[in-house]
Amino acid sequence: MHALDPLNIVGKGIISPAELHEIMQDPHSSKSLKVLDATFVLPDSNIDPQSNFSNSHINQAQFFDIEAISAPNVSLPHMLPSVELFEQAVSGLGIKNSDMIVVYGQTGIIMGPARVWWMFRYFGHNNICVLDGGLPAWINAGYETTDQPTTDIIKTNFKAVAYHHLLSDKEQVKTASKNKTAVIMDARPPSRFNGETPEPRKGVQPGHIANSINIPASQLVNPDTGCLKPDDELKQIFDPHLKTNTPIITTCGSGITACVIALALFNIGTKNASVYDGSWAEYGQARLQ
Repeated sequence: MHALDPLNIVGKGIISPAELHEIMQDPHSSKSLKVLDATFVLPDSNIDPQSNFSNSHINQAQFFDIEAISAPNVSLPHMLPSVELFEQAVSGLGIKNSDMIVVYGQTGIIMGPARVWWMFRYFGHNNICVLDGGLPAWINAGYETTDQPTTDIIKTNFKAVAYHHLLSDKEQVKTASKNKTAVIMDARPPSRFNGETPEPRKGVQPGHIANSINIPASQLVNPDTGCLKPDDELKQIFDPHLKTNTPIITTCGSGITACVIALALFNIGTKNASVYDGSWAEYGQARLQ
């Protein structure tokens, strides 16, 4: 069987541009491959990810809109959708349960792709990984992009099952904070964690969850390449905070970069870290810290 066959890539958190390119060139493996651009930007950004995607994307990629594929009619940003809504959206992208999915970001792995990786895992699809270094790494490796839209998308009947252990809510986090029954890791920059700079969302006070620790998402990425740091460096970052049989909850501003921590932990063998979906956008509003 092909060394990089989609059936063999389950459980791998990241994939290199060379590995993805090899799969795309293989007539067998490429049939079961779906590539998604999952770029996300903060509310105050003037960047338009969908416009950028239209101008330049990996061949046959589709845009996964985190805001659109989220729970409707809630006050918090891009909360997880229902099983039914997720099934409908993913089926519309032509994705089958048997497909391998590779997710990438236009600026690397921090803003968006790890979130979509976690979403698919939460909904029971483990055959997914993140393109290490994102689109810049793909281009720097000499691989082509296109401005041609992906066509001939055939709607599927994707089925999802929620794996609730990968998700934490406000009450669970409040209890874990009070009783120190979980390690709570916050992915925001230190200045936001320490309350030195304002939050980007209106009505959210500065600060952090009591008894949480700050592991900025940027600390997990090589600043020169945009790739996730090697496993030995990640272990140096995480090992002082990991406790045997103690759950891990990851958080951030609104549940995006918290997933980068979850991805990095997954890569070094800690597979079941849960993500606090509401994150500080909820907790900072509720004044629970």
